[in-house]
Amino acid sequence: MDFADLDYSILYRLAEELHFDSDRFASDQEIGSLSGGEALKIQLIHELAKPFEILFLDEPSNDLDLETVDWLKKKIQKMRQTVIFISHDEDFLSETADTIVHLRQVKHRKEAETLVEHVGYERYSDQRKANFARQSQQAANDQRLYDKTIEKHRRVKQNVETALRNTKNDVAGRLLAKKMKTVLSQEKRFEKEAQSMTKKPLEEEQIQLFFSDIQPLPASKILVQLEKENLSIGERILAQELQLTVRGQEKIGIIGPNGVGKSTLLAKLQQQLSAKREISLGYMPQDYHKKLQLDLSPVAYLRKTGEKEELQKIQSHLASLNFSYPEMHHQIRSLSGGQQGKLLLLDLVLRKPNFLLLDEPTRNFSPTSQPEIRKLFASYPGGLITVSHDRRFLKEVCTSIYCLTDHGLEVVDLQDL
Repeated sequence: MDFADLDYSILYRLAEELHFDSDRFASDQEIGSLSGGEALKIQLIHELAKPFEILFLDEPSNDLDLETVDWLKKKIQKMRQTVIFISHDEDFLSETADTIVHLRQVKHRKEAETLVEHVGYERYSDQRKANFARQSQQAANDQRLYDKTIEKHRRVKQNVETALRNTKNDVAGRLLAKKMKTVLSQEKRFEKEAQSMTKKPLEEEQIQLFFSDIQPLPASKILVQLEKENLSIGERILAQELQLTVRGQEKIGIIGPNGVGKSTLLAKLQQQLSAKREISLGYMPQDYHKKLQLDLSPVAYLRKTGEKEELQKIQSHLASLNFSYPEMHHQIRSLSGGQQGKLLLLDLVLRKPNFLLLDEPTRNFSPTSQPEIRKLFASYPGGLITVSHDRRFLKEVCTSIYCLTDHGLEVVDLQDL
């Protein structure tokens, strides 16, 4: 990092606000050894301690804990400088953005569109839905009227053609030929009018997935019980006296400060749950590369039996997730983060697990896909444990929330998120 032009008074004030030990600035610790959230805090401190006119942020809320996300929201709200940021976090967008630039792909990702509106996210989202509904209705009305007109015209043309074929009178024939000329002229006019009809609005293709044939574990069955256990990495204790009971159909959300060990806790729970024969465990890591085999194609990664019917089913599912045929057969490493996330979701759906572990499951999905992701997991009949910083996801999916601190797990009221 370049430390030129830093205002050190701002640097240390920001470190204090973010509960980041400023002594670590002078330590030999490498940034690569930090959690994603801690590394992002350092980047934010570094950028905000320099003079700037425009601040660029790429998914700034992805790795931050909820407290730091709230801090960043307030910072952006108060800034007089221009802030341009990319985000998939609907709450973050709602509370910070006053102009929306929406980049989208339509027609099976063959066409790109850019929409710009000088309004907040919620208003933009509501306007977009209302405009889509209104244009869809108008397009349907126009099409219905056009079809009715064309059908009437078709009958007239057919009658004139029949009369022309059957007439033997020269005078009548000339009159019918003149009428046919008028009919053909009308036909060209109708074709031109069709070009100016209201078109059915283009929309980004949304995720279409749902769990089926899941055999959930009994709701009262205790799967894991932590009794005053410690959470450690090597000899370093992250949290003490953990107490948690996990039952068969519970949906548990875990939040907590960056670096406290949320992903480590999830790994501990994964180890315990995997050891139980009655549990079919599905896992979606925060780092997709931990599970995906990057040298394989999506089709090869998902295939288990090699049967023709399985291949057709996989390709059909991938197509519904807007994968092109070449993308289905290219190496996974060439896919975007969003596509890799979709691939992991599809893997969960096809495997039909009865319990899920999810680490930041919404982090790479667009705001237009987020509602579908929430519906997918809210309707899942089995149990799940998720680490997430996405308030909407936690509120709509989870039945209980715990905050991990160095003193253990504390129950959080959903209304307090």
